[in-house]
Order: sequence, then C-alpha cells, then structure tokens
Amino acid sequence: MRKLRSVLVGTALAGALAAGIVAAPAQAATATAAGTASVAQAQYTKHWFSGYSDFGRGESRGERSYYKGYWYYSKGRYYFDINTWDRDRDREDTFVDFYYHDDRGWHNRRFNTGGHHEWKFSYSAKGGFDGFRVRVGEGRPGDFDWGSYDRDSF
Repeated sequence: MRKLRSVLVGTALAGALAAGIVAAPAQAATATAAGTASVAQAQYTKHWFSGYSDFGRGESRGERSYYKGYWYYSKGRYYFDINTWDRDRDREDTFVDFYYHDDRGWHNRRFNTGGHHEWKFSYSAKGGFDGFRVRVGEGRPGDFDWGSYDRDSF
C-alpha cells in the first residue's frame, strides 16, 4: 500500500512538473507578445480634433456634416487620419479643407464626399511642417456652409 501511494504521489508530482514546464514557454511567449504590443502602442500619442459644418436654411443642427480625426508624430513624419460624415443626405457634398504650414507658407488640400469617407496621409517634418487647420463645409462650390477652423501647431 505504501509503495502504491508513493508511486501515485510521484506520478502526480511528475505530471504537475511536466505541465509547468510545458506552460512556462507559452506564458513567456504571451508576455513577450504583450510587451511588444505595448511598446508599439507607446511609440506615439494620438491627438484628436473634430468639427461640424454650419447649417443652412431649413436644416437642423442634427443634419450638419462633421469630421473627426487625429494626428500623431512618428519617425520624422506627421500622420493624419480624418473621417467625415454627411448626415442629411441632401445630395450636396461634404468638403474638408485641410490647410498646413511649412517653410514655404500655407498650402491647402480639399477632400470631398457624399456620405462617409476616411482619408489617411502624412507629411515629413523635414520641410518645416509646423501646423495645420481644418474645417468642414457642406454644399456646392461657391455656396458652402463652412464650420469654424480647428487649429493646431507644434
């Protein structure tokens, strides 16, 4: 009886030890992957900005177009991600004016959509990129309901 108990305890101990050895590399790999992911996320901070268009006659505040975006700096470049929504579906486009400033002055990029769209782009910091402003408007060329600017500088 004593030998059987010793064999059972030894087998259980060996099984627990083997399970621990097998689990240890998996736990180490999980910890390494989690550590790598947190380092990748910690390399930059998102800076959020947003705005609404003005509203024309017959429109309510809830029918305005709007945008939401963020920027971050990484490895010598400024990265932008802007989402725009046209909520009233009145067959007028939504326009986003993105002005940026560098060593050569102010420059404009205009984006437009009839519904929802996302734009991603970047600029190098080498040219003296030092600020931007964004606004959203709705309408037709020459007749926009522009919202106010969201400004940011570095």
